[in-house]
Amino acid sequence: MFNFYDRSSELTTLENWILKDSSCLIALLGISGIGKTTLTLQLIKQIKTNFNYIIYRSLRFSPTLDVTLTKLLKNFPQEADISQNLETKISQLLNYLNQYRCLIILDDLQMLFCSGKIAGQYQTESENYQIFFQLIAEMNHQSCLILNSREKPIEIAQLETKNNSVRSLILSNLGLGAKQILDNHKLSDEETWENLIDIYQGNPRWIEFTATMIQEFFDSSVAKFLQWEKVILSESLVAELDKNFQRITQNEQKIIIQLAQENKPVTLHQIDKILELSTSDLLNSIQSLKRRLLLDIKQEDKTTYFSLNSVLKQYVMWTEEGR
Repeated sequence: MFNFYDRSSELTTLENWILKDSSCLIALLGISGIGKTTLTLQLIKQIKTNFNYIIYRSLRFSPTLDVTLTKLLKNFPQEADISQNLETKISQLLNYLNQYRCLIILDDLQMLFCSGKIAGQYQTESENYQIFFQLIAEMNHQSCLILNSREKPIEIAQLETKNNSVRSLILSNLGLGAKQILDNHKLSDEETWENLIDIYQGNPRWIEFTATMIQEFFDSSVAKFLQWEKVILSESLVAELDKNFQRITQNEQKIIIQLAQENKPVTLHQIDKILELSTSDLLNSIQSLKRRLLLDIKQEDKTTYFSLNSVLKQYVMWTEEGR
């Protein structure tokens, strides 16, 4: 059983893309804890009657494409044996996707990517997935593949610029829908809830962790909790953030650490003046952090500004201080 909080706008968008626009490949993107899996499960409930097959697979343990295809093919009527040849397996699956209307969800896509490398770069044993996703986008069929990921795949960024059937949706904060989480935890001082939600970026899991801490240490009083000046990170929240930051490159770390020290958003030129990085390394690292959804980016007077949200800033500063 899972708790679903209001995501009506995102659900409508995904439903329209799949049922009206016949999108064949969708990347659902968002930082850990934002609710990608929960949203996907709710989407399945709403549109399941439109499909012959709905298949959900997690890539959490980085299975090879060969293993994933074998498990996917086992869901269909076996008119012939599943081939041992990878190319034939891809062909078999594409035939099923054309013969039947299927919705396939592959969760935790980021686990196929390298740690310590630019975002979206596949591990050597997972590189075939990139070819597979390109075929899904380019071949004619009546099905849809949804990829849930904390990092935007490089091929999605390339495909969606030239293929209308490829889309990506970044899952943003839950907003005031997060009040339901605080209500479920029976927290008091409802007039302060919006402030708490803003501090923790409307991230459902971050708010769940924080609500539990408020129950245990602050007599369920949000007002008492907010009397503390700093953003408070529970151990559960720190462990969650560790998953994101353990994957970034050394150059990305330098940028993140610098942004954590800034009191206001800064431009690319300002970052460049402080950090001793080549222009190529700087731009590639910023682009990678953007694909990881770790930067707050805003446009003002035709200038782009970069910053970290309060939770990430506190995490980086805390980590640099040795916890």
